[in-house]
Amino acid sequence: MKTICMASVTPNAGKSTVALGIAQQLDASVGYMKPLGDNQIYKKKRLVDYDAALFKKVFAIDQPIEEFTIGFHYSKIAHAFPDIPGELTRRAEALSEGRDVFLVEGSYDLAHGRSLGLDTFSVAHHLNAGVVLVLTGEASDMLDDLVFAYRVAQSDDIAINGAVLDRPKEEDLHRVEEALEERNISLLGVMPHLEELDTMQASYLADKLFAKVVAGSGGLGNPIQHILIGALSASQIQRHPDFKKKNKLIITGGDRTDVIAASLKDPNTSCILLTNNIVPPSNLTARADKNDIPLLSVRLDTYTAAQKVEGIESIILPDEAAKVENIKAAAEQLDLSSLEE
Repeated sequence: MKTICMASVTPNAGKSTVALGIAQQLDASVGYMKPLGDNQIYKKKRLVDYDAALFKKVFAIDQPIEEFTIGFHYSKIAHAFPDIPGELTRRAEALSEGRDVFLVEGSYDLAHGRSLGLDTFSVAHHLNAGVVLVLTGEASDMLDDLVFAYRVAQSDDIAINGAVLDRPKEEDLHRVEEALEERNISLLGVMPHLEELDTMQASYLADKLFAKVVAGSGGLGNPIQHILIGALSASQIQRHPDFKKKNKLIITGGDRTDVIAASLKDPNTSCILLTNNIVPPSNLTARADKNDIPLLSVRLDTYTAAQKVEGIESIILPDEAAKVENIKAAAEQLDLSSLEE
């Protein structure tokens, strides 16, 4: 069995996307674990990680999803598991049993979980796993991350077996390639920017904001890509260039019936976030149901709600088959021969 640990120096580097792409290219049965969760949601009174839910469905993993992640919060993990290394071993053995490849997704950066022994390199060392480093951003950013990760890996007696450049912002990557070669790290390839990965489902937004679905539940699968705050009058907002964008989210007060009505009429509206815990009249909720445009209600004021929405990173949900297939296609260009040795 081959154990591969996915690592990144910075958050939102694309580890889950790259891991999913790699796993789909390997002609093997895949097991998965994310020891330290970082994107949790309560489902059926259980705290689970979104990425764990994705891999469980895509690869038809039959083990309970609670086993995939030891925990999310330092104090709770330390209290619940006096022997964290032993717990890591137990879960890894159970989740990898009968699998050809065991994929371990590391923490959102190299430091997270260090005090618990659940940071990426500590986990890789404990499980004797090969490491794939995901680099993203400008060439200078990737070089900084590579040099830092390599030094930490040397200190921890870890070998970085390969690297993937995810959504690089420059075409000229020769400096990064040279730096990898100097350190004897294989460049597995480049994952391009996939525009559809910038969208999030309305249902995910509702979950992250703990929003109440007032109406339009039939459109909870609608994609959201652009955000517009409905602070203008209806006539003014309809002339705003962002109002014409597809897959947009409107954030407005629940008492702004003029803006809500105009947004519900527009076919490019994916979702409306109602603030201040105010629900619009029944004629508008009925229209939202008819047009499958979710009306989500939160207690937050408009400014605070907009800030929270801006801070939500789009992810790949288990039911987003198109995203999964596009990642699979993009990963076909990766050279994974060094991982299969």
